[in-house]
Parts: sequence; structure tokens; C-alpha cells
Amino acid sequence: MIPAAPTPRQAVPADREAIAHVLTAAFWEDPVWQPMFPASDPAEREHQARTFWSFMVNEALQYPDSAVAVGPDGDIAAAAIWFPPGADEIREASLEPHAALTQHLLGADGAAAIDEVGRRFGEARPSEPHAYLTLLAVAPEWRGRGAGMGLLRHTLTRFDETGIASYLESSNPVNDARYERLGYRRVGAVEVPSGARASTYWRDPA
Repeated sequence: MIPAAPTPRQAVPADREAIAHVLTAAFWEDPVWQPMFPASDPAEREHQARTFWSFMVNEALQYPDSAVAVGPDGDIAAAAIWFPPGADEIREASLEPHAALTQHLLGADGAAAIDEVGRRFGEARPSEPHAYLTLLAVAPEWRGRGAGMGLLRHTLTRFDETGIASYLESSNPVNDARYERLGYRRVGAVEVPSGARASTYWRDPA
């Protein structure tokens, strides 16, 4: 029997912690994000990552652009975290809470590292109007089943219909060809303090 494909829908505030859980697992060994949460104890590292991602997801959910794919059991199989044209990842009103949170979780050096990664990603973003896919994550049990790219394809339909270009950073090279198959073209790269590099991708509306 072929497993049912996950069903896409708009992400809502009630999804925040479930999305943070998926992000924590999906980026656990990511070349860019793994060094950002340096605790040697796995439980502490999981707490660092999940708390940070929960904050960032909350920022994104101020807008109606993010989406999730939900499996037959109701669990989130994949999440696509989007910001609309002109929106920053952290609202001005959230800058101080964000700084306090990262200091508390990671200490001064860790908070500075997170800020530097954000600064470099921000500087690399094109000046042309675009929707920004800041994160695309798949739950471990759904990997290799097309949940992530299926959700991305679903969300791109709306941007195609409204004539909006989109932009993303690919922090793991294994995903590059998948983005290219959906019409993204590589436009540059961002190197973070750890030495890892993320490729940047732009897609004109189809």
C-alpha cells in the first residue's frame, strides 16, 4: 500500500512548537546551523535549537505566507517558512527580545555568532522585491518521500500566480539540484564564520 502524501495547508500560530521540533531535527547536522548550537550535551543542544527556532517561527507566523504539509496522523511532515516581500526575519519590536534570548541560550560568543550569520545572510539578499524562503525542513520520518519539495512546489504556485519572485539560501549542497529542478538558479554564496558556505538561489515567477 502506498502511504498517503502529506496535505499542504497554511501554517498557523498553533503549529509553532511542532514546526520548531521539525526544524531542530532537520538542521541537527546541517553544515551551517549545527555549529550555532554548541552544547556538548544533546539534550541541552536540543533545547538551544528548539527554543531559537520557536522564536524565529513566531516571527514568520506574523505573516500568512508559511505553509506546512500534514501527514495522515496529523503530524507535520514538512514546513516551508516564508517572509513576504519587504519583510525582515526579525521585526524591529523583536530585536531586543531576540538579543536577550540568544544571550541566555548561547552566551555572548554564541549570540554574536548567530548575529553574524544573520548579518551575512541579510547582506546577501537581493534588493529586488522577492518572497524569502528562510527555512525548508522535513521531519526525519518523511525524508526521501518528496514531502519537502512537494510543499515548496505547492507554495510556489501562489507566487507564480501573483508574479512574485523568490529567493532562498541552500545550506546543504545535497539540496541544490532539487531547487534547480523547481526553477531556481544559483546567484551567489554566503560564507559563515565556521567556514561553511550556503549557496543563494533566485527564482523568477513561472
